Amino acid sequence: MDKEKKPVPEYRLRMKGDTSDELYVRILAHLTKNKLYRDPTYTTRQLAKDLNTNMRYISAAVGNNSGNNYSNLVNSFRLRDACHMLRSSRYARFTAEEIGLLSGFASRQAFYKAFSRVYDMTPRAYRLSKSQDEDAAEKD
Repeated sequence: MDKEKKPVPEYRLRMKGDTSDELYVRILAHLTKNKLYRDPTYTTRQLAKDLNTNMRYISAAVGNNSGNNYSNLVNSFRLRDACHMLRSSRYARFTAEEIGLLSGFASRQAFYKAFSRVYDMTPRAYRLSKSQDEDAAEKD
């Protein structure tokens, strides 16, 4: 069964492409420069305040440029960091739950849900599969 596409909100249609693109670049730079996405309390409201804009513009810029919402954008950065940590020997002593918290997820449940939704496996299973991949590569 195909999901019906939701209509694009009117406020997203009103934002000009160049304005949306420029704001999106500013959003990405701001979130990644100081790894603000790792702060589970950092909200769209705070981002809008930091960039001297409003939440609707943030939502429109993220939606127009990524096809997702702010939460999905932030979670993609968090998941990227979590995957790196799960594969890294530097973080081998950390549990998957601790890595989720270090990545910016507010709870174990939020981390596991987001991770499983994207990778179709648990963070622990991901870690085990990546360590097995490395072991196999070393034997070759």
